[in-house]
Order: sequence, then structure tokens, then C-alpha cells
Amino acid sequence: MNLIPAYLLLAVSVAIHATGLIFLLRWILRAHSNHPAPLWKSVWVLIRVSWSITALHIVEILIWAGFYVLVDCMPDIHTAFYFSSVTYTTVGYGDLLLPIEWRGLAGAEALTGILMAGLSTGFFFMVMNWLSAPTRTSS
Repeated sequence: MNLIPAYLLLAVSVAIHATGLIFLLRWILRAHSNHPAPLWKSVWVLIRVSWSITALHIVEILIWAGFYVLVDCMPDIHTAFYFSSVTYTTVGYGDLLLPIEWRGLAGAEALTGILMAGLSTGFFFMVMNWLSAPTRTSS
């Protein structure tokens, strides 16, 4: 397996995800520090958080897909995006395969997707707790 590309793609995914979540957290704390917020405002915050997190995942999937096209593992970006999407999300239909010398990357991408999904879940849980806390503090 090509460990160097796997670790580099993992590092890029973590950097994108962490940076995005930190910016998102700062936005939430700055823009929504009033307490108590009406229910609809809290729900609207969660919707925007969901959209933002999904966008982060899509960017990461595109990074993996771009790499697959760059090293000629996939014929075009559309096919690579499809393969990367089902791999990153661990759906794994199996209708497309990487060339044998690159197949280890599929497992690395799936593991990356699991890790980033876990990070997203933890972040979403933290935001839910913050929104439902009796008193909010930004510290």
C-alpha cells in the first residue's frame, strides 16, 4: 500500500475539517451568544451547522477524488467523485475499484471518513449541548 499518499490525504482531510469546525465554532459563539434563544433560532443554527459540516465533507471527498484522477486511478472527476463518495462514507458499493497498486487507499479513505464523521458528530453534540444549556458562556 502507498502509505505516504494515504497519510498525506488523511492529514489534509483533518486540516480542512478542523479548520472548518474551528471557524464554525467561532461564528456560533460570536453570532449566537444571546440567551435564551428562541427555539426556531436554535434549530436554524443547527441547520446551518449541518450544511457547513456537509460542505466540509464534500471538500474532503473532492480532495481524495482529485488525487485519484491525478494518479490515473479513475478516468475522470465525476467517476472519481462517485467512487470517493461511496468510499469515504463507507457505503462501498464495489462497482468501481482502484488499480491494484492503489487499492489500499480505499481503506484509508474509509477510515478517514469514519474519523471525520466522528469528529462531526462530536462537534454537533457539543453545539446541541451549548444551545440547550440553561446559561451560555463562551469560555
